[in-house]
This record gives sequence, structure tokens and C-alpha cells, in this order.
Amino acid sequence: MDENSLLHKLIEILEYKNLYQFETSNLQPQDMYILERIYFKKKLKVKDISKEYNIPASTTTGIIDRLEDKKYIKRTRDNVDRRIVELIATEEGCEVIQNHINQDKIFAENLFNTLEENKKIAFKQLLSELINKVNKEELFKQNQ
Repeated sequence: MDENSLLHKLIEILEYKNLYQFETSNLQPQDMYILERIYFKKKLKVKDISKEYNIPASTTTGIIDRLEDKKYIKRTRDNVDRRIVELIATEEGCEVIQNHINQDKIFAENLFNTLEENKKIAFKQLLSELINKVNKEELFKQNQ
């Protein structure tokens, strides 16, 4: 299989993961991503989400509104500067993320366990090297 075919087959697998997790959580991947960031940081300022994660402000606002409507996050005011709005995950939001993390672990384990142990170790090493060395800005530049 050539590199392009391999890439598209890998994308199909990851898209299947996103679809499965959408069906089990009813959250779009981008919404889940933001909920995860809030969960892991404990508190996250609204203004920092767009900046830190390169998501347009209007998109961020829509995601935050959807997560708040589902009662997965709460907006709170900073005690020092009341103009600053911070986000925290609710108990329901934490449950969604914990389920998501569990699904990720199961998915990764099952994905990697399709390989023999020595191949699995080699693949993880190669994948780590690829991830650490890739320059995203160069990925769509044509080699000359």
C-alpha cells in the first residue's frame, strides 16, 4: 500500500473513533476537545481558549454555549477581576470526560494489540519519532 493510501486508511480509523465517541457522548469532536481542556486545567479563562488552541472566538463562544446548555461546564467570575470569566467542568462534564478517557484507553489498547508485541513496540517508537519530528507548517508545502 502506498503512503497516500496508508494515510487515508489511518484517517478512516480515527474518523471512526470520532464518530463512535460522538454517538456515545453526543458531543462533536471540537466540543469534546474544549471540554477536555477545561477538565484537565481545572479552570480555564474564556479569553485563553481561542488564543491557546487557535479556535476562532465565535466558534469558541458557540462551543462554550453548547457545553453550558448540556450542563457540562459552568461559567464563573474571577474573584480578583470580575470581568474575567472562567470555565470549570461540572460533575456531569467530568463524567463525560472520564468516559471519553476510558474509551480512548480501550481504543488505543485494541488498536495497538492488533500487532505482535515486537511490532507494537517498534510501531510506537516510530510513531513517537514521527510525531516529535513533524513540522505541521511544512506538511502542505510541495517539495521542489
